[in-house]
Amino acid sequence: MTGKTALYNLDELLAMDGIDELSRLRAEPNPFWNRARLDLIWSLPKMAGMLESDSISLEPMREATRDELLLFHDPSYVETLELFSNMGSAFASRFGLDTEECPIFSGVERYASLPVGATIDAVMGVASGKFKNAMSFVGGFHHAMESKASGFCYYNDAVIAIKKYKQRYPKKRVLYLDTDVHHGDGTQAAFYSDPDVLTISMHELSMGFYPETGIPEEIGIGEGKGYSVNIPFPPLTDDFLFWNTFEDVVVPIWLAYKPDLVIWEVGADAHQSDPLADLMLTYDTYRRMSLTVRQLVHLGCRKLVTLGGGGYNPIAAARIWTMVLADMAEILLPPTLPPEWIELAQRYGKPVTRGGWTDRPTRMDSGYYSKAQRAVSEAVAKLKMSVFPILGIE
Repeated sequence: MTGKTALYNLDELLAMDGIDELSRLRAEPNPFWNRARLDLIWSLPKMAGMLESDSISLEPMREATRDELLLFHDPSYVETLELFSNMGSAFASRFGLDTEECPIFSGVERYASLPVGATIDAVMGVASGKFKNAMSFVGGFHHAMESKASGFCYYNDAVIAIKKYKQRYPKKRVLYLDTDVHHGDGTQAAFYSDPDVLTISMHELSMGFYPETGIPEEIGIGEGKGYSVNIPFPPLTDDFLFWNTFEDVVVPIWLAYKPDLVIWEVGADAHQSDPLADLMLTYDTYRRMSLTVRQLVHLGCRKLVTLGGGGYNPIAAARIWTMVLADMAEILLPPTLPPEWIELAQRYGKPVTRGGWTDRPTRMDSGYYSKAQRAVSEAVAKLKMSVFPILGIE
């Protein structure tokens, strides 16, 4: 083991110009696939001097091989994405392609494949002891299904990496923790009957909120019953309600399951500033989650891979993922954000209103909070009745 944190280099993605072409063709930039987002999330750890640390090993991204992609995805789907990587087609819509969320643009298959290769290398590198832990900012495409793109996701990197890990280590157990604001439907579906992969998703659930799945009753089938855990939250959920639920549900499940490998899809879209969601978390809750995940991993398997996931305010996403990276690599953050990064954000039209690593919480109306608290309490009660006994939690 090197004792280092592997971090996957985004320079190759940034050197490609397909997303610039996409932006020119669309009236509004794609919320995920746009240069401002990628540049800002990658520039913060660089400008903060973190990549120069002896604790971090900067690793290249690579494209996944065809055989790796086929560990999960249908061959006809992979062939279609490759075929129409440089042109659109009505045929592509059959696979969820050439839509507003999953557009076809120049080099799209390479944009989709590079994060898969990175996640595979992260998982296998941590599993083998090559790295202490690993992080990929552009990873966690949890909506991609076997034969369909969805929600900015073309290939499901986490599923493919877990399947490759299970090929090498068939008796090992994986905990996939997803705190992205959207339900991790694709990853859940891939392992819905598999007790050796436990998926936990903490997400917003409300009428019309994508993907409108992830109710507490979705707990798996067959041998996998009890190994899919869904914790839905109503809009405007704050730090207190979210964190209490994390401690009440996630921690005991984690301790009972005793995973051999943990993959944490962080997400940054449950932050109160995210334009595509309605939860109200602050940076403090993300930092608390990061420290708790690190502690739980240290007490158990000591094998952690983190993936960025969603996050459509790049200012918040950059801060959150940089904080997580600092915790994983045990690096002290600078007391304030780098001035050159603040200037870069301003050039992209993304002003930074606070120069530190914290923000102020938004308070819920007391009447609404009571309703939200009841809804979450009911969901937790269902999980304690259905999932906890299967996992041997009293």
